[in-house]
Amino acid sequence: MAGYPTDAKGGLAKLISFDTTCSSKSNLDLIHYVQGYLQSKAVESVLVYNDKKDKAHLWATLPGEDGVTQGGIVLSGHTDVVSVIGQKWDTDPFTMVEKDGKLFGRGACDMKGFLAVVLALVPTFLSLKRAKPVHIAFSYDEELGCAGIPTLIKYLKEQKFHADVCLVGDGGMTIGIGNKGHCLWKVKVHGKAIHSSMALMNTSCNAIEYAAQIITKVRQIAIEVRDHETRDTSYTCPFSPISTNLIRGGNAVNTVPADCEFEFSVRITDTAIARSIDKRIHQYVDKVVLPAMRQEYTEASVDISAYNLCPSFNGKENEPFTKLVRKMLNDQKIRKAGGTTEAGFFQEELQIPTVIVGPGGCGAHEANEYTLCENLIKCEKFTKDLVATCTLTREPLTSHL
Repeated sequence: MAGYPTDAKGGLAKLISFDTTCSSKSNLDLIHYVQGYLQSKAVESVLVYNDKKDKAHLWATLPGEDGVTQGGIVLSGHTDVVSVIGQKWDTDPFTMVEKDGKLFGRGACDMKGFLAVVLALVPTFLSLKRAKPVHIAFSYDEELGCAGIPTLIKYLKEQKFHADVCLVGDGGMTIGIGNKGHCLWKVKVHGKAIHSSMALMNTSCNAIEYAAQIITKVRQIAIEVRDHETRDTSYTCPFSPISTNLIRGGNAVNTVPADCEFEFSVRITDTAIARSIDKRIHQYVDKVVLPAMRQEYTEASVDISAYNLCPSFNGKENEPFTKLVRKMLNDQKIRKAGGTTEAGFFQEELQIPTVIVGPGGCGAHEANEYTLCENLIKCEKFTKDLVATCTLTREPLTSHL
């Protein structure tokens, strides 16, 4: 079709040309382009918007025989990229440059290469004899701690959607079987200000000092989690690290501060750990901190809000899908990443067996990010063969092992 690339390399060049920097840009131009391309192939798609309507997920289904739209395989990737501000690129980061078998550009590695592979394969998918459907999920704000994907997961739950398996096209041409999730907390401590000469007379309430007590408790919990929670030595950091990373409060050195706000986070090997941390912090504040604060100031308060919970991804080695992908790539190594991906949402929230394999190259989030031409070719063949295997019949995947 005129105006649309016919191969993955050309598609990647086009996708890179869209500046979809997560912190400052919309992804709608890219999404509308993809939607138009799919329409040119007679494939309809649904856009699931954020609240501001300036970003959207794209969801499309290529039905199986008899129009079946449930089951089959999900091909998932994110459309957003990180900022290039402050980075020294040798070329324009939003113009793909090919050199020495490498394709340079922001998102080439993470992860527009996979999006380009999927789009290039759409005609092939349509020509396959498919008993089951193929689903395409292109998301927004993955680079903001997977902040966007819950909107798509909510939509899919409302549709009572289910699939047999999911391929998240992150990383290189090796198998990722796990990654840590995360959760962040914002704590706002509200006390009462007074001139510092009148401190500790029960006529004020020092928000910074009480915030410090809570931070000390966060540190205590962090050490207990490090020393006593289940470890996973597949990770470079085998435990779930907790740390307080932002704090602000007070307005003058001679004034007892009325307000203090801080944020802490955890990188979790198991989503249940985040829920346990949340419960323990609330109990400590309710039983220890607030009663002491209100002896000084009856209207003192502490607001604790957990946000941006991203479930950990713990792929199951005994799943037929995992075994199939390992067999196809001849890769038995266990790899788990400390950073987050959207795989945990498909695995945990939708109960879809998931693996991570993509054509990523080198330098994700860095200047002169690139992927290899060779990786695009390998990923295209692998994805085509995987989709064919997973959709050819309605028989379980165990029949292919």
